[in-house]
Amino acid sequence: MSKAKIHMLFPTPVFECHINDYKEINLDLTKYIHELRERDNKGLKLSNERGWHSNYFEIAKVDVLKKFVSKIYPFLFEITTQRYGWDVTPEKIRIAAMWSIINNKGSHNTRHFHPNCHLSAAYYVKAREKCGNIKFFDPTDQKIMQSPTKKKPTVLSAEHASFTPAEGDLLIFPSYLHHSVGENLSEEERIVISFNVQIL
Repeated sequence: MSKAKIHMLFPTPVFECHINDYKEINLDLTKYIHELRERDNKGLKLSNERGWHSNYFEIAKVDVLKKFVSKIYPFLFEITTQRYGWDVTPEKIRIAAMWSIINNKGSHNTRHFHPNCHLSAAYYVKAREKCGNIKFFDPTDQKIMQSPTKKKPTVLSAEHASFTPAEGDLLIFPSYLHHSVGENLSEEERIVISFNVQIL
C-alpha cells in the first residue's frame, strides 16, 4: 500500500527571526523602557497580569526606536513580499502600534489576539531561563470542540505550541493568532517589545 500524500492547506505561520548584533541595541532599549516605566509606573492594563504594559511608543521621536525599526524592517519586507506574496512596496508596510511589557517574577499574559491589523510580533529584549514561554493556540476552533485522544501531538493534531524566548529573537505571526505568555519563574525581569503591522 502506498503512503498517503499530504497537502498542507491554509497553514498558520510563525516566523522566527534573529537580530545577530542585538546586544548593544538591547541595552539601549532596556534603558529607554526603564525610563518610560519610571515616568509612568502604572502603564496600561490589557493582557498583562501583575506585569507592566507601557503606553504606545512614539517611534518617530526616539532615536533608539528608529534604529530598532531599521533592524527589523528587512524581516518584515521579506515576509510580506516573499513568504506571503503580497503586493507590497516599502511605504505600504506600516507599524500601527508598538509597546513594551515588563514581566517580573510571577507575572504572565493571558490569552489574547491583536485585532485590526495584519501581522503582530514579539521581540525579546531581555529573556532569562524560565522567564515564560509564548504559547500559540490553534485558530481552528472546530478542531478543539472534538478531538480523539492523542498518543503524541503532531503538526496535524497539536492544539497549541510554545516557543522559548531568547534575547535577540523576533517572532512575527498573523494577528488573528491567539497567544499567551507563561508565568515568569525566574528571578529577573522579562522585557519584550510587541508591535502590530498594517499593510496599506
